[in-house]
Amino acid sequence: MKITLLIIIGLLFVPMFFSCVSITRTETDIFTISDVDTTYAYHVRNAPENEDRGVVFPSSKVIEYQRDLVQYDSIVERYYPDFIRVGLFESVGIFGGDADHAIGTGIFGTYPSLGDFDEHFRGAKGRTVPGGIYRFGIVEKRLRWFRDAADWTIGTHVFEAILPDARMEKGFMSFAPLYLRKRWYLSRDIPYISVAATFGLGYFPSQYINLSGSIELGSIGGLNVRAYIGLATGMNAEGSVLVRSNSDFASGSVSNTIPYFGLGISVLDFHNIVPETLKEWKDHEHSSWDIGLAQFGLLSSTTDRSAFATKNDTTGGPLFSGYFIRVANTRIALPIFDHKVYAGTSLINMSILGEREWAFSVLPIRIGYWHTLIEDDLILEPFLEMNYYPTYSFQIGTRFNLRFSESFNFSIEGAYVSGGDNNETGLFLENNYGLNTKYSQFYIALVFNIWDRIFYSDELRYNKK
Repeated sequence: MKITLLIIIGLLFVPMFFSCVSITRTETDIFTISDVDTTYAYHVRNAPENEDRGVVFPSSKVIEYQRDLVQYDSIVERYYPDFIRVGLFESVGIFGGDADHAIGTGIFGTYPSLGDFDEHFRGAKGRTVPGGIYRFGIVEKRLRWFRDAADWTIGTHVFEAILPDARMEKGFMSFAPLYLRKRWYLSRDIPYISVAATFGLGYFPSQYINLSGSIELGSIGGLNVRAYIGLATGMNAEGSVLVRSNSDFASGSVSNTIPYFGLGISVLDFHNIVPETLKEWKDHEHSSWDIGLAQFGLLSSTTDRSAFATKNDTTGGPLFSGYFIRVANTRIALPIFDHKVYAGTSLINMSILGEREWAFSVLPIRIGYWHTLIEDDLILEPFLEMNYYPTYSFQIGTRFNLRFSESFNFSIEGAYVSGGDNNETGLFLENNYGLNTKYSQFYIALVFNIWDRIFYSDELRYNKK
């Protein structure tokens, strides 16, 4: 429970952290504009004569002029990205812990068995991936040392956990660890490919050093894939949150050295090369139709019993029978039909259709078509979506997206969904949402898209002139 509380506190600090860290550099030009205007007036005296009198008797025409000078100050502000990397979440499935005490996080560290979520869980044999690395709130900025040597960065994370297996006292955790990183780019075209060497230092609640090398691919639509090899060594002091005094856990201080390797994925994680930090935000190229933090929908389905119904309610419940929440969403434009076909995913996708019809999934697969009905503001989006772990569901539907601003959108979504009856969730979700059953439902939903950016067609890098 203490470990869960520590992770929750780290997640709560992520929005606060990004509000304090500047990711935009503003350059201001102040100069004076001078408008000079000269007015000429022509007057001819004795106009009726209207003849050239020659040199002896010159013309009676007189030219008068008036010069006006107007000066005012002008201020022009330009906005540039002020980071090399900024991201919401990264997870890595690693080999390096004891296989007899494996957590079983799966590839990328995102597929643990939720049935094992128990404070006294000490791992199990036969799991494919023993441990994982998890990072929340990632920031890297350019390091200008070594005579401004290329591609050095300094950064931190709001929270980091390195867990070689299920024995928490053998792992390391830290708030705001310090990281130095050097990259060598194999490709500077999107998506970037680079090799990185990293030195990390964690100091609370664990004290450790983390040395690693990685191959990085990304970012595109905020998605990145990385392969890691590294060595973490350090200790958890006696009394630390990771060290327990009961019989299930070790007592006293615990030192450990963790050699590891594995694959990782990160979402809402954006990567710039140095030339991009010198390009204004408005001129940046994008690869996705839509990127957002969260979508929250209130839905009405064909279920017999609403998720909001009380035990004494015989009518089935109120107007809305359930809801869904999708976190860290992206829709990447594909080179099909003028880049209007997209592939998308979410870090977390949870749908509650009724009292016993629900689905929970990580990294679902979503395929859709992006069609503009009213220029830039109203979009039709038919889609197919498959959720495969830890619960299975399939849905086909469509959305109407109304763009309000760069950070908020509203949608109406309707779909047919089929799924349920999975064994991977254990009691972790069933205690909160009831026993899941097989279902086939239609629903219509009102969706609020928060910190969600819909991009115009001419903002995609494929359409840049």
